Amino acid sequence: MKLSPIGRLAMRWLGVFIPEGPAGDALRGLLYRPFLQSCGRNFKIASRAFIYNPAQLSVGDNVYIGFNSYLGQGQIDLKDEVLIGNFVSITASNHRKKNTSYRFGGFTGAPIIIEQGAWLAAHCSITSGVHIGQGALVAAGAVVTKNVSAHSIVGGIPAKEITHD
Repeated sequence: MKLSPIGRLAMRWLGVFIPEGPAGDALRGLLYRPFLQSCGRNFKIASRAFIYNPAQLSVGDNVYIGFNSYLGQGQIDLKDEVLIGNFVSITASNHRKKNTSYRFGGFTGAPIIIEQGAWLAAHCSITSGVHIGQGALVAAGAVVTKNVSAHSIVGGIPAKEITHD
């Protein structure tokens, strides 16, 4: 089911009345559930997190989206036990240039896949077309523009591998 502009407004309005903490996080997850492409068990969303296009978001079991995070336009697949920190940006589309301007150039998209057990630490950005491997850690503040190997730690701008298990 697609979330209409009025539905988005209703979700934001309802969010004002949902308490902070684990109980509120679980309730926000339940509110989004009918609008998601698919959703596993125990989906939790912290306050002020925003999902721009829930119909293109697939969520596995035991996924947590942190405070004030943004999941943007395009296909995003969060596998089981993905942990998304505070202020994380995940956007599966990029603007295109038309006549020397990005303003009216439209956009292109490529899916983002985040595998089981991955952790996206606070303030990181994941860009279009990226695949983050199982058990990987994206360090705080990193900008990920390329795929991340399973069980590796990446950080920096642009993100580079720091270590690998």
